[in-house]
Amino acid sequence: MATVAGAVRGAVAAGDRGRTPTGEAWRRLVASPVARAGLVVVAAFVLIAMITPAVHDYDAKTDANLMARLTPPTAAHPFGTDTLGRDILVRLLHATRVSLGLAVSSVAIAAVVGSTLGFLAGYLRRQVDLVLMFCMDILLAFPATLLAIAIVAMIGPGLRNSLFAISLVSIPVYARLSRSAVLALREQDFVIAALSLGGSGRRVVLSHIVPNSLPPLIVQTTLSIAFAILEAAALGFLGLGAQPPTPEWGAMLADSYRYFTSGAWWVFFFPGAAIMLSVLGFNLLGDALRDALDPRLGRE
Repeated sequence: MATVAGAVRGAVAAGDRGRTPTGEAWRRLVASPVARAGLVVVAAFVLIAMITPAVHDYDAKTDANLMARLTPPTAAHPFGTDTLGRDILVRLLHATRVSLGLAVSSVAIAAVVGSTLGFLAGYLRRQVDLVLMFCMDILLAFPATLLAIAIVAMIGPGLRNSLFAISLVSIPVYARLSRSAVLALREQDFVIAALSLGGSGRRVVLSHIVPNSLPPLIVQTTLSIAFAILEAAALGFLGLGAQPPTPEWGAMLADSYRYFTSGAWWVFFFPGAAIMLSVLGFNLLGDALRDALDPRLGRE
């Protein structure tokens, strides 16, 4: 009996040793109902954004049918039509690529630039840290949405300028997060040991500090995409984002809000629902990632 018990304990210990931190994080992630719900929603929007342009050719400049304007949902138009008789479902699907692409691209730029600045500030310290963090404090002194609106208003409306504005207002978050991670990690024993063994500062940063700083940055990236979707929708609603006739969720809301009291509920309901569901999906995924990547949770 003792031999069998010892064998079982040995097998369990071997299985535990075979688990990697990445595998443990993935196991906790897929075990969470919140994570699964977020993954399903995010995957659905990503697939729509990727597949729609490939399977359906759409020319927004020629899409209009005034004879069918403000038609309620029917079999021919499941989401109804807008003020120009355009099928809302078609425009909503194509707008997914525009809105989601703008959000993901702006967050990707902000994550790379902000994290790099934060790593430099946290590791080099002194004047570099002082100057970089002072610039980040200036950006953080303004409300992000108002700053993005002001930037686009000054340089002109359009998707490219919206991308620049959303990226710029998102950089300070990554800079501060990566800086705080570096300040905490540089005092850890494994970093001090690597430096004592003759490792160069660049190699220590790239091999030890950056990889161990990634979990909070990954979580922040997921949550920032939700924020960027809202920012892009706000700019589009104000006419500063995608310009007509390009389909975009915020611009679609801007074209339909005046019909809120006229009974044409479908014109604004479906674009608003798309924004709400996409933001909810990324927020759920971000919250679940934060729990899954937290090493203090341990194994269940």
